[in-house]
Amino acid sequence: MAADKVCAALRRLAARAAPDGGGSSGAGLSSRERQAILEAVDLIERAYAPSSLRAGQGAGARLLINIDGAARGNPGPAGIGVIIKEESGLFERELWEYIGEASNNVAEYQALLLALREAGKLKPERVSIRSDSELLVRQIEGRYRVKHPRLLELHSQACDLIRTIPSFHIEHVGRESNGQADALAKRAVDEALAGARQHEGGT
Repeated sequence: MAADKVCAALRRLAARAAPDGGGSSGAGLSSRERQAILEAVDLIERAYAPSSLRAGQGAGARLLINIDGAARGNPGPAGIGVIIKEESGLFERELWEYIGEASNNVAEYQALLLALREAGKLKPERVSIRSDSELLVRQIEGRYRVKHPRLLELHSQACDLIRTIPSFHIEHVGRESNGQADALAKRAVDEALAGARQHEGGT
């Protein structure tokens, strides 16, 4: 719908204006203005979500979410992609965001955090996450230890959000089953880098 396109455009603007997005000076936005843009996106998405899935009214929804993170280099410019679907097909949303310089593993966790935050707004009954990162999935399941300090911090944040969901499941899937989320993550990087190049070319 048109609202989704508006929100996507605003997210791209905010990403390019981020301090680590390479475009802050060109966009001319302060951190407060960038935050205001993201808050506006949140309000639009809440208003235009199907009425049965609006925040506070979506109890009983069962969400299927694919997530992915992509980094050009390890670490390098990174993006995340999230696809949220309601099991009955009533609702679907695509999200992508540039997160600056990050490793692949950090990007995977950031994608999970974005998915959990967005899902939480809908007050779902159940959330099923699908990721092609075996490391992330096994760490969330508690089968692998989390040793890296940054991942330990992100893992803790994810677990806090998971505890607010009545029923949660995460599973590892092959990359061939996660192509759409992967494409969104790469799109976030491409758009951010293209914005930076355009700014450089105009100076």
